[in-house]
Amino acid sequence: MRRTQLQERRAWPCCQIPVLVLGLVGLAMSSATAGEDQLALRLRSRVEAPEGSGQFQTIEKTATWDPKATAIIVCDMWDLHHSLNATLRLKEMAPRMDRMLRDARARGVLIIHAPSSCMETYKDHPARQRALATPRSKHLPPDIGKWCYQIPSETKGTYPIEQDGGVNDDDSAPQAEWQAKLAAMGRNPAHPWKAETDLLAIDPVADYISDQGEEVWSILEDRKIDHVILTGVHTNMCVLGRPFGLRQMAKNGRDAVLVRDLADTMYSPQRAPYVNHFAGTDLIVEHIEKYVCPSITSDQIQGGTPFRFKGDPRE
Repeated sequence: MRRTQLQERRAWPCCQIPVLVLGLVGLAMSSATAGEDQLALRLRSRVEAPEGSGQFQTIEKTATWDPKATAIIVCDMWDLHHSLNATLRLKEMAPRMDRMLRDARARGVLIIHAPSSCMETYKDHPARQRALATPRSKHLPPDIGKWCYQIPSETKGTYPIEQDGGVNDDDSAPQAEWQAKLAAMGRNPAHPWKAETDLLAIDPVADYISDQGEEVWSILEDRKIDHVILTGVHTNMCVLGRPFGLRQMAKNGRDAVLVRDLADTMYSPQRAPYVNHFAGTDLIVEHIEKYVCPSITSDQIQGGTPFRFKGDPRE
């Protein structure tokens, strides 16, 4: 006689039920873990609406990026700078940046350290050797090895601050003392940097070191990187203009964003538009969000709240 379906169910070994349940729980946990590893970002940009009005609306779009298809480029976080205030602010934000990089690295994000003009210091470093050993891309964009001063989309607006000469918000007496101190250290006061700040850890096993546009582009292509995050200094100069900077990334089709709270600007309030130094940085961020690429904040990667400079007096 054939058994009924009820009898069949009762005939199952009792151990199969918990195994099935555990398997489903394990699958759910695996899916949750995979979701947690993704980068959940809020990309802020500014859109002219209506078009031609000169009025911009701030918008945020959510995005989920695969960490293994994402790179963070650390721009010119030097050990020393010719500006005293630039050096002090760099040292202030570096510990927060290091925590962001550690968290991102642990989740699978590629870290590229780009301290320009400092490659001699790292000639024997595994991270530098790894960059040199990367196969050169056969699809290098035109002029990827050159500084980029403007991209076509920026012609729609007016550059927001005066920055000729690279002056900063330094007071004359402390700055003169700083320049004398750099000279006494045997550093060129105009270009004192020799390495990236030691406040940022360079992983010899996973990271790359390069300040060359062709090398960085080749690394991105070799590692199948779709998304690029830029952080560092200075937003209005190197972060925007370097061969590995935001303009080159955006112009050549990379999905690029700026970490707006871990950035600084070379700007003096004695220059147009005659605003607070930190307001000058905000104006550059707005320009980037309008004409170059979106921005994010570091807390979207590492949690907590966005970084803020102690010297920023604004509410």
